[in-house]
Amino acid sequence: MKRARFSVGLLLLLSTSAAFAQSAASLRVSAEGAVGRPGSAVYPSDARLSTVALAAHVDLDAYLLGAAWLRPELERDQLRLHAGVVYELGAIRRAAMASGDDALADAGAAFQRWFAGLPVTGRRTGVTLDPSRLEVTPAEDWPVHDGDRLFYPRRPNDIRVVGAVAKPCRLPQVATRDARRYLADCPRSPAADPDAIYVVQPDGVVFRQNVALWNRDAARVLAPGAWIYVPFAEKAIAGATDGRFNRDVADFLATQLLDEGAR
Repeated sequence: MKRARFSVGLLLLLSTSAAFAQSAASLRVSAEGAVGRPGSAVYPSDARLSTVALAAHVDLDAYLLGAAWLRPELERDQLRLHAGVVYELGAIRRAAMASGDDALADAGAAFQRWFAGLPVTGRRTGVTLDPSRLEVTPAEDWPVHDGDRLFYPRRPNDIRVVGAVAKPCRLPQVATRDARRYLADCPRSPAADPDAIYVVQPDGVVFRQNVALWNRDAARVLAPGAWIYVPFAEKAIAGATDGRFNRDVADFLATQLLDEGAR
């Protein structure tokens, strides 16, 4: 009788240990958006982006250039970046009011209200989530982690212009149109830097593009879903920011999803 109880106890212990080991050696990742199998699933501890992308059955019409890898461990740094930009916009507004620069004060306040409403996503930028490419390019097939999410949007047909502008704009994307040409349909504020803009492509890659006659860069075509950030004039905000303000704004915009941030 004692032996039987011992055997049952041993079996329960072994079963519990096996279940714990299996749980410890697995992770849960979700896929969302234009996928055939949305939702959360359990994967082996050595799973990679391709593992999740292939299991999710990404739709043929998914917009792969705008697909996003969302990682909870990146949210803290992005929250800090977001808070820093909001704070510096307040500093810009206060300094402009003190100096009597009404245009800069109004533009800073308007952009602060808009920017403060953007979500912190945890997006890791500059990665490919194309399942077929991941299969044949091991160097780009990164390991995934517990709690990660993959988001596949549908293809948009517009671009967004924000920053030191009269008001944020959503404009039709034109296949061969240089980025600076969109500014004709979304007027800059007097507080804008006249010499440059920031281009944020839908994969999260950020470029500074010089647009004045004296420093103009080569034309840069925007992909559907891109952002144009019109920066505030560097000289006007120099005393209120740390020198990285405009780049920080562009870097945060790069973390936004295509169906979010359009406010």
